[in-house]
Amino acid sequence: MRTTRPLRPSGRTASPASPVTLILAALLLATAAQDAGAATPLKTVRVASGLARPLFVTAPPGDTARVFIVEARGADARGRIRILKNGALLPTPFLTTQPLSTGSEQGLLGLAFAPDYATSGRFYISYTNASGTSILQRHTVSAFPDTAHAAGTILLSLSQPFTNHNGGWIAFGPDGHLYWALGDGGSAGDPGDRAQNLDVLYGKILRLDVSGATYSIPPDNPYAGATPGLDEIWALGLRNPWRNCFDRATGDLIVADVGQEDVEEVNFLPAGTGATVNFGWRCFEGDSFYTESATISCGSCLAPGCPKTFPVHSYTHTLGRCSITGGYVYRGCAIPDLQGEYFFADYCSGAIYSGRLSAGGIAGLQERTTELAPGGGLSIGSISSFGEDARGEIYICDLGGEVFKIVPAAAPLESAMPALRVRAATGDSLGATALGNAVLPGAIPFAGAGSRIRGVGYLQDAALLGCVETTPVCLTARTRLAPFEIEYEACADTIASTLTRRFVFRNTGGAPAALDFVDAAAALWNGNEDSAVRLAPQSPGQTPLLVQFDGAAPSRYALHWGSGAAGVAYSAEVDTFTQIEARVAGDAPIEGETSAGPAFVGMALGFDFGSVAAGAAESVMVVTKIQDLAPAGVVASSTTLARLRLRVLGAMPFRDALSMRLELPRAARVDVDVYDVQGRRVRSLHQGALPAGLHPIRWDGTSASGRAAASGVYFVRARADGRSESRSVVLIR
Repeated sequence: MRTTRPLRPSGRTASPASPVTLILAALLLATAAQDAGAATPLKTVRVASGLARPLFVTAPPGDTARVFIVEARGADARGRIRILKNGALLPTPFLTTQPLSTGSEQGLLGLAFAPDYATSGRFYISYTNASGTSILQRHTVSAFPDTAHAAGTILLSLSQPFTNHNGGWIAFGPDGHLYWALGDGGSAGDPGDRAQNLDVLYGKILRLDVSGATYSIPPDNPYAGATPGLDEIWALGLRNPWRNCFDRATGDLIVADVGQEDVEEVNFLPAGTGATVNFGWRCFEGDSFYTESATISCGSCLAPGCPKTFPVHSYTHTLGRCSITGGYVYRGCAIPDLQGEYFFADYCSGAIYSGRLSAGGIAGLQERTTELAPGGGLSIGSISSFGEDARGEIYICDLGGEVFKIVPAAAPLESAMPALRVRAATGDSLGATALGNAVLPGAIPFAGAGSRIRGVGYLQDAALLGCVETTPVCLTARTRLAPFEIEYEACADTIASTLTRRFVFRNTGGAPAALDFVDAAAALWNGNEDSAVRLAPQSPGQTPLLVQFDGAAPSRYALHWGSGAAGVAYSAEVDTFTQIEARVAGDAPIEGETSAGPAFVGMALGFDFGSVAAGAAESVMVVTKIQDLAPAGVVASSTTLARLRLRVLGAMPFRDALSMRLELPRAARVDVDVYDVQGRRVRSLHQGALPAGLHPIRWDGTSASGRAAASGVYFVRARADGRSESRSVVLIR
């Protein structure tokens, strides 16, 4: 780590933007806004405060109730491991060390739980003792799960020539071996030329088998046995590796190395990397030559064939930046669309970044500093480390004494949630999301989701209690919408073309709570208005049967019904989208309408259990079936089209292609063309006769020559029988 240096002004002034530049900027901003709208917004919440130099957060495998926080050094110079249990910081430390070195980069630096911690009770710490020696030490948990045995076993030690660049990160890799990252020994510029020297451990990542009483060397270490170099070394050429991680989903290793004068770097090693890895220091800072090394094994830094692993991402010391803090790849459950996003920061500027790493670089890099500012008078200052809990959720350590957690600022988007989508026997898609909404052919989701507990909220707003699990035909999830915990299962029957969703609502509060569950669903075939009817229950103990159908050929019918435990009061209705949305959102009673349409219609079922005792549970089953034969009691009549209409069905603005629908009341010759704002025809979409009815129209965003049209506003015009209909559309590249 290093201290902040003042910024130098560039002395350059900005020139006024031209109108063309402003128009382009507006389009780029619109594109950015659209991209941002496709991601779950984030925030941070403070989970612990009053700590002594918090430096790391982790948890034993499978332990979802506790988070372990490493305090580098207290006022008494002792390092401590604290436990955050069910959201509360326990007063008694899990472990307290002997007095440690008081250098600014020294103290208790690392913590790793063995993969078999649940049975072995083994965990490992790295620290610099009072003499400034780096120590790797094994401990075990006591008979009380929240405290450890104070005495430990030293496995390896390395005396440090300087008080900086100690590294200290430790973690178990996917191979079950322990990795320990060490800096180059300190000072500046690696004066001892140690990072390239295979006869010392400085500037290296060590790989150790710690399954025995001491440590042993994995036989596939690159310098094991007769190969020149210390057996413990797995990788070399590091200056000060400050916070690394293994991607828990892929096994990839990501190493953040603090630079010297100009460059901070992120290195990416795909899982299974086994060849000799040389990150290049002190020969290179980032991918720029720094200085020669007399200890490099291939004779010279610039020798042909001398292996180097250059960073996949680097940044320079501008904008107040000067020291990288490596982070983690998000693999949690709470923010599904964030899966695979790597978070890291700069210690000096406090800037937080994220992007998606690969061997080819980092994609979608964005700064998240403002988005993750906690607000409420709080701030995240000196970012000493990131960490993750057993679920894969990410935390940020502020060296000033606080720990923050990255959480969604709003409910995850419906489109971001894992979903079940199965092709039914009718040829239609059939499935569900983890939020409880049916996904029917062409489904248009309700603005506030279609499943709600009256007076409590939408199931969409429930907090995930575990990752959503999917199989080829089923999806399961567990969520919490206080005071209820909700177990959810959705399974599709491809032969019967049915989707069966089961809900179990358990009152986890300390008092009785009212449970009145409303489930709403809708289908929109061919993009046209449909009709719906309410019929008598098919069997005793079931809700009324709701049927929604498409008047245009080929006909499809969506049947919707449900059942609950004994004593539940049922209600059901069909109505327009807007009416059902308004009543569901306002916790209003279902009015029991018996028919609706042709219009944009939906279906709603109600299950009123009254008061549910504390600790008790109630269950609901909802079945949605797709069929191409009209059920008894339903007579579908075709819709009469009143006039020529052109409807835009796709999202606006659009990028690649836009779907539209032409409604033609009678057979006629039809011309559909695209024009720019100056009235010039850009593309002909259709010319020729069409029968009466509904016809899909699609523009792929290209001109008549086949080239991609430029971003901007266009007009789509349909003409038939002396009448015309126009729609303005916006294309953004």
